[in-house]
Amino acid sequence: MVFWLCAPLVGVSFVVRDGLVLPEASENKDFMASFGAFLQGGESLPVYDHIARVYRKEMQLPVPAPAAELKLPDMADGIADGIALQIGKSSVLTDSETLNKAYSKAHQEGFEISMRNTAQSAEQSPAALDERSGIVSRSRFFAELLNESDGGILPRMSGRGLELLFWTKRAGAGSEIVGCSVRMDALRGRIADVLPAVLSEARILTVLDDMGEPLVAPPSVAAPEWRRPFVAREISPLLPRWEVGVWLANPAALTSRVRFATLAVWVLVAALFFVIVVGSAAVLWILGSEMRVAAQKTTFVANVSHELKTPLTSIRLFAELLLSGKQGNEEKRREYLHTMMSEVDRLARLIDNVLAASKREKENYPMQPLSLSELARDTAEQLKPHLEKSGFAIVLECDESSGALDVWGNREALRQVIMNLLSNAEKYSNRIREIRLSCGDEGKMAVLEVADRGIGVEPRFTDRIFREFFRADDSLSASKSGAGLGLAIARKIAHRHGGDVTYAPRPGGGSLFSLRLPLFTNPKEEGEEDENERSQ
Repeated sequence: MVFWLCAPLVGVSFVVRDGLVLPEASENKDFMASFGAFLQGGESLPVYDHIARVYRKEMQLPVPAPAAELKLPDMADGIADGIALQIGKSSVLTDSETLNKAYSKAHQEGFEISMRNTAQSAEQSPAALDERSGIVSRSRFFAELLNESDGGILPRMSGRGLELLFWTKRAGAGSEIVGCSVRMDALRGRIADVLPAVLSEARILTVLDDMGEPLVAPPSVAAPEWRRPFVAREISPLLPRWEVGVWLANPAALTSRVRFATLAVWVLVAALFFVIVVGSAAVLWILGSEMRVAAQKTTFVANVSHELKTPLTSIRLFAELLLSGKQGNEEKRREYLHTMMSEVDRLARLIDNVLAASKREKENYPMQPLSLSELARDTAEQLKPHLEKSGFAIVLECDESSGALDVWGNREALRQVIMNLLSNAEKYSNRIREIRLSCGDEGKMAVLEVADRGIGVEPRFTDRIFREFFRADDSLSASKSGAGLGLAIARKIAHRHGGDVTYAPRPGGGSLFSLRLPLFTNPKEEGEEDENERSQ
């Protein structure tokens, strides 16, 4: 019944009785040459098994799916399951150290370790390049197998290739053994039928026989190097040296994709590194800038406190002298009052600067047409007594010859700019105490210049003197006191008027600060000029 069910796989049937192969099978010379002496106990044949199954206890190796216990009707399906197992899973043996120990022990115990038909691609990991077979064999006599099992399938490698022998004990027949050889051509067809699609867009999948030849090869593509698969696995001890493997359908395309993906990853890594570096640098710069501003503000508070206290102390001192009545000299009393007024002006300028620094950027001034030269003269006359008392010679070149220099602006704000520039010239003057105030125009701009013969500005500070709270020496023990706001506020006010305040070294030594503002033109006058130009 068994042979009838497996008729497509049955080759030569045999019966072994009392140690002899019956004449029906013994007449087949090829069969007897391969298995006759073995079945009659005259010689041994290698019996194949997986090394992981042989040494599963000693080496604690994972055991592959059993295959040797398959019966003939289930053999093709069992081999198909083994192929699916090898396709879906990686190699059973992944620990190279443990595997080497198992090979060494197998060699000592007389097992034969054969080599595989394939060597995997160099792209694989070093552990995957071991060309030793995971299936080992040792010669056994038929009588030994009869004592251990009631049946099985025995592979044999011969000059004709792989041959398979099925045998089993006949029930109720004493020591009678029945079996058959397996038709390898029919088995090949059954295995080919269970394979997935051989060719896809990315890979070629097939089974290599014991000679390293594919069972099924795709006809539409060039044959790859069959002995160099991308990845391959041995199938089963029932089919020694048979392997299921995968080859790349288009290695160049995959290599190109891998290179592109690698390049993309490196570009992303480089971009991420660049972002991290730039971001870190930006954070450090911002942090440093904030710390510098915080330090400047702290110093500013200390300096402002000192600046406020100095004029208040002077005012209090002279006020107490006047109240005491001890000074009867009228000229001295007037001098005390002038000093007090000067200190009050100084205090007012400092408070105006602090208030100006705290105002919002977009806060608008009430604007009106005004004469810049007239404003410059009035401001200079206001500060002239104080400056002359301090030993300054002030030269005013803003007379009628300079023109009206009408601008559109806020009188008090522009007065504060001029006072800051004059105060700055006073503060940083040395032995030569001279301040020159001149007015003029350049194109459509009104220009007011304040020149001194002071210490000037070091080149490295020329771009920083207009920053809020900046002072070359901002310590409390500095020779020149101040809050670092005068020039910053002067430029801020000038910007709100559409102009600017700039610095240049004065020829012969000193500083030259220039206030530039757009000249104001009456819209009616502009219209009349345009009409005159058109009529001409």
